[in-house]
Amino acid sequence: MGRIADKLAAVQAMPVLPAAFGAENHRFELRPPLTEAEVAAFEARHEVTLPQPYRSFITELGDGGAGPGYEVHRLADACDKSCRPGHLARASPYLPGPRYRDDWEERYEVPPSEDRIFLPGTLQIASHGCSLGTRLVVTGPARGRLFNLDYEGPVGPYIVEDPDFLSWYERWLDEAVAGYDVGWFGERLPLEEPELIAALADDPSPARRLRAGTSLLELPAVSEAAWAALAQAVATDADPTVRATLLDKLTRQRIDTQRRPHPAQAATDQVVHYARSCAPPDLRALAVLDKLTLDDLLPDLVSHDIERRRSAAYLLGRDFRGISSADVPGAVLDTVVGELLNDVDFLVRSQGVWAVQRFGLTRLHPVLEDLQQRETDPWVLFALKVWLFKHPLSREDPSDPWAPDPWTSATADGPVTST
Repeated sequence: MGRIADKLAAVQAMPVLPAAFGAENHRFELRPPLTEAEVAAFEARHEVTLPQPYRSFITELGDGGAGPGYEVHRLADACDKSCRPGHLARASPYLPGPRYRDDWEERYEVPPSEDRIFLPGTLQIASHGCSLGTRLVVTGPARGRLFNLDYEGPVGPYIVEDPDFLSWYERWLDEAVAGYDVGWFGERLPLEEPELIAALADDPSPARRLRAGTSLLELPAVSEAAWAALAQAVATDADPTVRATLLDKLTRQRIDTQRRPHPAQAATDQVVHYARSCAPPDLRALAVLDKLTLDDLLPDLVSHDIERRRSAAYLLGRDFRGISSADVPGAVLDTVVGELLNDVDFLVRSQGVWAVQRFGLTRLHPVLEDLQQRETDPWVLFALKVWLFKHPLSREDPSDPWAPDPWTSATADGPVTST
């Protein structure tokens, strides 16, 4: 605690403050700390005990202020009126490891409703602009850890590698002073360049290799060795999604244009060929590079492997960089999506409903009406309510189905679009 206090004082004494994201708001100053009685009253009200590192921070250093994002929220704002009774006491299900993606919300959360408890067991610690946030796990197997997520996108929770709040906070302070890009802080692995290069080459986890590669691109300066490691990964990594995502960043992001693969199309073609040559083909890699087709999806949409079927259904119904209705005849889409609506798995059925909206498959509306009469899963019913709100069966519009989906909205005339 004393080390963090000394570092903050040193930054505040600088003639020019570090140009870190959010610094113009907090100017590296903390609010006064809370009293022990105030924190104890909060814990009693919510029937929890706050993780000790965070608790020490707000009682000894400050109740929010200087920190990642626009600032660290006050405890009262971290659990405001959206914190319903039992919110913090209910365990958060998310675990350290790869980022939760795609249908994470339908797997781990309940649908939107007036009394919904969203992201239980967590406090909102920081906001990074748009819909990006950081939360602290108060209850659950990852208690004391922090995770990042995009509230309005398919990029779900990722538990950052810092072991607790104080480690996370001190790393932010060190990186802000060192000139790192600390926007949406915590996405970068807390490693130095040689360690990142080693992880990119040798880590057994594809998700961590990918994060090591993207972390290299977030360093204040990227060495020749790092550029060479990134090029090697694009050409040889065993996982097609690692290759595709790094290639996408190298060709699309605002980096040194001289470091982009040349010719870019040839590099893309090589990764696409590799993704399709795998068994099974890597559909996510194809989607990242905008090369996914319905022919790529069809084998997985009818696979006996439920996870392959779920992933393919998501890509068809919700991945907005994937195929469009102009790519295939409407009758083919009707047949394919109709099968999804009759699948035994609720996640596949749910994506089938979104696919009807995404592609404007009006000929399947009677199938949705029939499904609504027999469906029992709450997430499929939510998707149907959103569809029905946009396509009422009578002159009188039905009531608003609670609220829009947290990261998509349906249009009356066509596909689902990202918000």
